[in-house]
Amino acid sequence: MGERDQDRPGLLDGKTYQELMERANDGVVIIQDEILQYVNPRLEEILGYTPGEMIGRPFIEYLHPDDAPALQKRYELRLAGDDVPAVYETRILKKSGEFAPVEVNAGIFPYRGAPADVVFIRDISERRRTEHALLEANRKIVQLHQAAYRLADCETEDEVYRETLLAAEEILEFTKCSLDIVDGDRLVVKALSGGLGPADSFDAPVDGESLAAETLRTRKTYVFGTLNEAPVARPTKADFQSGISLPIGPFGVFQVASSEPNAFTSDDARLLELLVRHTAESIERLRLRHELQEQATHDPLTGVYNRRYFTDRIGVELERSRRYEHPLAFLMMDINGFKVVNDTRGHQTGDEVLCKVAKAIQDELRSVDVVIRYGGDEFLAVLPETNGEADLIALRLQEAIARRSRKGEFCSCSLSLAVGMAYWAPDDDQTLDDVLRQADDRMYASKNGNSLSGTS
Repeated sequence: MGERDQDRPGLLDGKTYQELMERANDGVVIIQDEILQYVNPRLEEILGYTPGEMIGRPFIEYLHPDDAPALQKRYELRLAGDDVPAVYETRILKKSGEFAPVEVNAGIFPYRGAPADVVFIRDISERRRTEHALLEANRKIVQLHQAAYRLADCETEDEVYRETLLAAEEILEFTKCSLDIVDGDRLVVKALSGGLGPADSFDAPVDGESLAAETLRTRKTYVFGTLNEAPVARPTKADFQSGISLPIGPFGVFQVASSEPNAFTSDDARLLELLVRHTAESIERLRLRHELQEQATHDPLTGVYNRRYFTDRIGVELERSRRYEHPLAFLMMDINGFKVVNDTRGHQTGDEVLCKVAKAIQDELRSVDVVIRYGGDEFLAVLPETNGEADLIALRLQEAIARRSRKGEFCSCSLSLAVGMAYWAPDDDQTLDDVLRQADDRMYASKNGNSLSGTS
């Protein structure tokens, strides 16, 4: 036995037991008459005290105040021979002033001719950190699933963007986030978290040299601890050091940034992937619904509204007209010269001309006016709140179509617009069918050259 071992206070009896305790992976203490008689080197590593600082002191001094009474009672019962649990968890004071969570395994053994409490102490700090991390991850997963329900209830894409940012901030605790969506050939910023300002993110070309564009192209998630790990990154702020960039399906890119290096882990990325997967599903759902609505309410060739939409919507317009006591104007339109296009150029060219004329009609009318494809080359426009000026609108529309035709915007054939106008007024006895029939009759009168707009 070396000189240092001989000077060590409270050594165990017997060289074998001494070596066993000295080499143990757990901390070991021997308590006799409530006083610490022995501590091994491992306990010094756990708590930071030297054996000399602990031996000879009451063990209760090192217990957490909330735990001390129960452990004192347990110690007394164990010495009295009662059957008490030998293994339990508690907290022991470290030299730093913190309390270390430990697992204790205690038993009564003879020591120097008298009973003593031999206690094995295992540091479970790492276990507690792991348990806390798992609990926190589970909490976040539960909250992300709740966020998924909220995303599924969103009625617009803007709501989806806001809900995604809110979840990233409140659940995942990311303070610097941006959400970009593909719009044409660009990635357009749609939402920013509170930690970013308008200048901290910008639109970018889909085919450009940027991390967002790379993420969209590869459909891969990038987690980088430093900018050197993401050479295509183009940070908008000098203090951006690390981040995550991941695709929102084919629709866009979600990015998270930090001013600290190595701020994000693969677990952060997986949780974020869980969130944006639901974001992508919500966007897909809304776009599919919009597409189905478009198909149900729009003419597939020209893109203007169809007669089904008119039938479903006209009741709302009539009710609004009654409420505000404003007349509702109807323009029935037919393309003069269109038959010649079909007969001489073919129906494919005819379809192209029809689309161009429909677009031209929409361009010349107001945003509140509704254009419907009513028949083959017939269109109906519903004009709310025209203040009796529908005839002027009809005249302007005819002149615009004639002018565009002369410029060759539609085709080389000469085209013009026959227009018949009629009003429905809240105090009028006419039915809607009467008004539409009147507009149709006046349109044919205009087509035969009797009147420009068919009002006489």
